[in-house]
Amino acid sequence: MRTSTETYEHAINGLLQKRREIMGEMAVTRERLGVLANDVEAIDRVLERLGHRGMLEAAPQLPRHIIFYRGQLRQWLLTQLCEHGPATSRALAERLAQVQRRDSRDKRLMDDLVSRIGKALNHMQAGRLVTGTQSKKRSENLWRVAPP
Repeated sequence: MRTSTETYEHAINGLLQKRREIMGEMAVTRERLGVLANDVEAIDRVLERLGHRGMLEAAPQLPRHIIFYRGQLRQWLLTQLCEHGPATSRALAERLAQVQRRDSRDKRLMDDLVSRIGKALNHMQAGRLVTGTQSKKRSENLWRVAPP
C-alpha cells in the first residue's frame, strides 16, 4: 500500500518545477514591459517636440515593483559603504542594478534608483549613520559611513 507522500511526490516536484518556470517568465515579462514603457514615453516626447498636438492613448500603468522592503535599502547601503568604501549615489545605483541583474543602460531605472538611494542616504545622514561630502561634480555627494 502506498502512502499519500509517495503517491504525490512526483506531482509535487513537477508542480514546483513548473512554478519556477512561470516565475522566471514573469520576471522576463516584467523587464520587457519596463523597456516597452520607456520606448512609448520616448516616442511621446519626440512626437511632442515635432509639434504633434493630437490626443495619445494613455499607456497602461505598470504594477509597482518593490525593490526593497522596509529597512532593507538602508542595511544594503551601510553594508556596501562598509565593504567597498566611499561611493556616490550613482555608483551605488549601478552596483545595485548589477546585483539585481538589471539593465544599467535603462535611464529611467537608473534615475529612479539614484533618486531612491540619494533620499535614503540623506535620511541616514540626518540620523548620523553616514556622512556626505561634495565630490568634484557639484551635484554629487561622496557618501561614507559616519565615524562612531
